[in-house]
Amino acid sequence: MKSKSAKWIVLTVLACSLVFASACSKNNANTAGPSGSQESASNPVETNIDPMGKIDPPIEVTAVRMLDSTTKFAEGESIDKNDWNQLYLDEFGIKLKYLWVADPSQYNQKFNVTMASGKLPDIMPVDATQFNQLVEADELADLTEALEKYGTPITKELLHKDGGVGLNSATFGGKLLGIPVNPGAVDNAPLLWIRTDWLKKLNLPEPKTMEDVFKIAEAFATQDPDGNNKKDTTGLGIDKLLYDGVFGLAGFFNGYHAYPRIWIENESGEYVYGSVQPEMKDALAKLQKMYKDGWIDREFGVKDIEKLIQMGNSGKLGMFYGVMYSNTYFAEGKKLDTEMDWVPFKLPSINDKQAKPQLVFPVGKYYAAKKGMKHPEALIKMLNAFSYDWDKTKYPLTKINQDGDIAKWIYALVAGSNPTQNLDMYERVSKAIEQKDDSLIDPKAPGQKIILDSLHKWEKGDMDGWTYARIYDAQGLLYEYNKSDGLLMTKYIAGPTATMVEKGATLDKMELETFTKIIMGEASIDAFDEYVANWKKLGGNTITEEVAKWKASK
Repeated sequence: MKSKSAKWIVLTVLACSLVFASACSKNNANTAGPSGSQESASNPVETNIDPMGKIDPPIEVTAVRMLDSTTKFAEGESIDKNDWNQLYLDEFGIKLKYLWVADPSQYNQKFNVTMASGKLPDIMPVDATQFNQLVEADELADLTEALEKYGTPITKELLHKDGGVGLNSATFGGKLLGIPVNPGAVDNAPLLWIRTDWLKKLNLPEPKTMEDVFKIAEAFATQDPDGNNKKDTTGLGIDKLLYDGVFGLAGFFNGYHAYPRIWIENESGEYVYGSVQPEMKDALAKLQKMYKDGWIDREFGVKDIEKLIQMGNSGKLGMFYGVMYSNTYFAEGKKLDTEMDWVPFKLPSINDKQAKPQLVFPVGKYYAAKKGMKHPEALIKMLNAFSYDWDKTKYPLTKINQDGDIAKWIYALVAGSNPTQNLDMYERVSKAIEQKDDSLIDPKAPGQKIILDSLHKWEKGDMDGWTYARIYDAQGLLYEYNKSDGLLMTKYIAGPTATMVEKGATLDKMELETFTKIIMGEASIDAFDEYVANWKKLGGNTITEEVAKWKASK
């Protein structure tokens, strides 16, 4: 179904399709430290450190991993015998031995059994919950020194590109206990999407404030923007789950400086849950009035994302809050009505204070090393390998990246990530446009060429360029937010606490039901106060204490 796949299609195209091509410049393998400077000559041992050099004598490293059962291998290859394993051995002196490999659907259960047995491998990919458990049990090696000494400049750069969020989440008491895999949070920030062709038709200005949003919602619902002489259009689109990435209300609440489902810092420096803060009540009261006045679909409480997509494509929806790729859901509608134009805007604010789009914690995976592992730098060297600019004669892309329909990069045990890859794309493409020089885009990132070609098409009036042209516009807004510190990341950057695991689903369900009833007028706005009291009583206070304990551990 399109709603489940469009996100991944877009993000894949925008990302560097050469997975480890994020190392966009040649690395100096004989350097150490962020600046690439040599260690002090006064320490003869330190001067011989080579991040890309061999461990001598060679070592055996045990590991476990998940591997989809549909993964393809060339004839004679397997997860135990492939070019990446051979590279680890030839370049680093690391003989990789898998204790077991499991399908993603079975990995967590099997790893939990491994944790309980106490027989951990040397290197292990873990989710945020497992990582927390291993930290609590004091089972993990400190990787601080290994990363500092053996991390290549590009490895360190990629790990710091998210402002330190990932590394901070993996650091306890000054010890780095895991390597985070951060795919990036910025792409999931909410923006305001509006049919600007309707704005023009109704002579409405582009939104600058929340008052503008209210006026637009009213006009789209009452002034027949589709011109069929029927009152059948919706001002603000919302789906029944309230917080979906597309058609969710996070951006609306952010306009009131309210931040549902994330943790924020109060004036006393304490971390508090955004959904129970008083700013939420004001926003809910306004949503209740908008629903009563007919600016929000009367049936939103039973409509899922698929139904909202149908509304948009059939020309019955005028505005919603959603992520940067949201317009892709309306490519079909654009073909039916070429005048339809969905354009992204920054979040308007209810007052003169800038609204900050909220960001959820994006790290769901860590690479960790067992405490007592003799050579923890082996993990770092494997991470270096993923972003290293290998000699293409010795390691052609068909050997370690992609060979026809065989994705060989998947065989690598440790994979890096670039959390700002789409922001980098925007910067590079913008420079090419500004200087009118298409050669300025990164040849290792075909996604950049797709965006640039789309912009050229759109400039010439070719409708085929519309989808990526508007995604580019959205990335421009996110780029500005990121540069000006205009985004708000949740303060709790870790896996779920014990009580979150136990009570989180119940508390979330209570929130969804209460807020939906308030918006639809089935409960008074004062039901919010009752919800807050119940949230605290039914586990919220305990969760807040656990978050405070986590904060203290940092």
